[in-house]
Amino acid sequence: MHFAKLISLGLLLLLGDSVASSCRKPPLRKEWRELNMRERRDYIGAVRCLAALPAITGLENAVTHFDDFQATHSDQTPYIHWVGHFALWHRYFLATYEKALREKCSYQGAQPYWNWSLDASSTDNSSMAIYETDIFHPVRGFGGNGKYTPANTTQNPFNLTGRTGGGCVEDGPFTAPGFTLAVGNPKGQPDCLRRDYIPSIMNFFSRQNLVDHIQAQSDYVTFARALENIPNFSQPNIHGSGHFGVGGVLGTLGNSALSPGGVDPLFYLHHGNLDRIFWEWQQKDLPTRYHQVGGPVTPLDYTGVNVTLDFEVNIGDLAPNATLENLLDTEGGTLCYSYWNNGKGQ
Repeated sequence: MHFAKLISLGLLLLLGDSVASSCRKPPLRKEWRELNMRERRDYIGAVRCLAALPAITGLENAVTHFDDFQATHSDQTPYIHWVGHFALWHRYFLATYEKALREKCSYQGAQPYWNWSLDASSTDNSSMAIYETDIFHPVRGFGGNGKYTPANTTQNPFNLTGRTGGGCVEDGPFTAPGFTLAVGNPKGQPDCLRRDYIPSIMNFFSRQNLVDHIQAQSDYVTFARALENIPNFSQPNIHGSGHFGVGGVLGTLGNSALSPGGVDPLFYLHHGNLDRIFWEWQQKDLPTRYHQVGGPVTPLDYTGVNVTLDFEVNIGDLAPNATLENLLDTEGGTLCYSYWNNGKGQ
């Protein structure tokens, strides 16, 4: 009996060591402006590399491997928002994108994030200052806005006002014809990356007090619900900040009529920040929050079936299915990354 216990203990130790060894040096994610110029160029180069590789998913109109990610997100958009697995589906999606940059394009760094709260005005919703940071710089970032383009009511189902763009991005590393997007467009007719800044959304939806409110939630269900809030523009929600503050009506990130779930390269920095907020919320009560999920399986059905730890998410052909429990720990084996905090990882 004693011998059997020793063997069982040994197996547990070996298993624990195996999981730990699979994530010995997790990439440390940083805010974009914490990267030096070489690190920024390396990241931009890896994204462009992904956009030059052939598609692998076979999804409609996907031409490049970058398109694969946009097509996967677009395909699943109706099922992965306002649900209990929103944060964890996107966590897995983003980690898979990060892995593709590292393994297929020789990127040595981690996926950066964009902390929009650093620049959102707390008093002036019309301020354009948030768009004048390095994020949108043509050399130090991802390029700027598109030329103003009128939109009709069909293109603007939410009746958003205050648009400033809508045309092709005119500068930076992701201009046409060097960078185009095929998903959401007629087959064989890739379109340019488009942006359509709406400063009132970008400022109002990105404020730090909203982040503070979300991170003050006491359990996963209330956290997840606060993270997305409600699916309209009568109340601010931080998820909508980057999508509609940058994508607006006709931009790639916000165009619900042409390209639902459209993926601008900034999508990954925007969702990286949402994941950082989630990660920081988890750190406040470990290990409880490594074993806690909840919220609806069906979008907005808060009185229906809830997700559980063994609920599986899938991201198509990009990676194998994963349970929510395996996605709660960013260094648990299925995932392997962490966040940089004041010059050091936690």
